[in-house]
Amino acid sequence: MKRVLLALSVAATAVILGVASPSALADESTKDVDDRQEKEILAELQKAPELRNNAIDVDVDDGIAVLEGTVDSKGEKKEAQERAHVEGILGVNNRLKVRGSGK
Repeated sequence: MKRVLLALSVAATAVILGVASPSALADESTKDVDDRQEKEILAELQKAPELRNNAIDVDVDDGIAVLEGTVDSKGEKKEAQERAHVEGILGVNNRLKVRGSGK
């Protein structure tokens, strides 16, 4: 009987600890997902020959990608935004500036 109670006590403790920590686990896994998506977007940008020579920084936070830096044309700006829509990205905040246009 004591073994059964001990086993139930250990099992209950494991359940309680498991319920108490998902938010911490979720935060860490969200960071991992954001990092993976940043890498995917940077890889996509490198696939486009017209975007390779541009200075584009990518930051992802909770599924929202932010593009910052400079490109040579409006077409490149649009191309970068389209390529940033990798799996899991909910939106893209395109802050890229076109060289010489002031935009």
